[in-house]
Amino acid sequence: MINHWVQFLVCAAIIVFAGTKLTKSAAVVGDNTGIGSAWVGALMLPLATSMPELVTTIRAVMIDAPDLALGNILGSCLYNLSLLAVIDLVEGHGPLTSRINKGHTIVASLSIITICLAAMAVTGFFTAALGWIGLETLFIVLVYTLGSRYIFRYEQKNAQQLSGKTEALAEGIEQSTTRKALLNFALASVLIVFAGVFLTDAADRVALVTGLGQTFVGSILLAISTSLPETVTTITAVRLGYLDMAVANIFGANFMNLFIIALADLFYFKGPLLQAVSDQHLLSAVMVIMMSTIVIFGLTYKSKKRVAGIGFDTMLVLIAYLATVYLLFNARGN
Repeated sequence: MINHWVQFLVCAAIIVFAGTKLTKSAAVVGDNTGIGSAWVGALMLPLATSMPELVTTIRAVMIDAPDLALGNILGSCLYNLSLLAVIDLVEGHGPLTSRINKGHTIVASLSIITICLAAMAVTGFFTAALGWIGLETLFIVLVYTLGSRYIFRYEQKNAQQLSGKTEALAEGIEQSTTRKALLNFALASVLIVFAGVFLTDAADRVALVTGLGQTFVGSILLAISTSLPETVTTITAVRLGYLDMAVANIFGANFMNLFIIALADLFYFKGPLLQAVSDQHLLSAVMVIMMSTIVIFGLTYKSKKRVAGIGFDTMLVLIAYLATVYLLFNARGN
């Protein structure tokens, strides 16, 4: 029998490989078809990079591990936001938020609204349900649907800029036909589905054997593993000089991740998913809200001050993430 740690690491490596192929294929589709200026930049790329979270979260609820599922989503959002500090450090030409578009506040704000709804459900504010689906799920779907429509319209106004972004992601890839890119996208998706299933099962066993608990393992180990495609895409965009693309990828992925909560609720037949999890997730939810708000403040204030080579706001975001990891570790086992 394969050791659960070996299974976890192998599956994580497969997800990194497939997730990278998935994202690059999406970029090629957008570049070849001409739809990359809006639809791909706003929706397809976040969907591609969030595919691992989608598969692992749904698998978690299917094996009756709701805390692993929600921990994966909230932990991914936390980790993605911490990447802002990495971007600031790698780019190294001044505070990040002073050099990027204020338009990122739109997606960041929508993410905050969505996570507030999720947190309210965890506290027990929502008690009504339609069958096994929580009322909060319907609100989350509504926010995502209307928000995506608004984002799409906004991105259309910036079509020329986003076109360059998708070309940047496809740079270094042998330009292929749209059909081939779609085939690669589909094959990578299949790999992620299979790897995601085994990764989640391994994570569930790690939580049980080590005593770390589903909340900690989902929020840290599983979340970081499934967020590696975002990491690769983000760093690639930064190295190519597309800072706005990198930041948009982070907030777009977070918004998509929060929508996954609603999708996972459909597969949790024991009742509303968010009403069946530990209240420890409230810490992660509050920290995601706090970190997102710090970034919104930085985008508005545009401070030029730096600390240890990065902006003061992104430094605070990184400290908040590390503090959350520490607090979740101390509360492990639940």
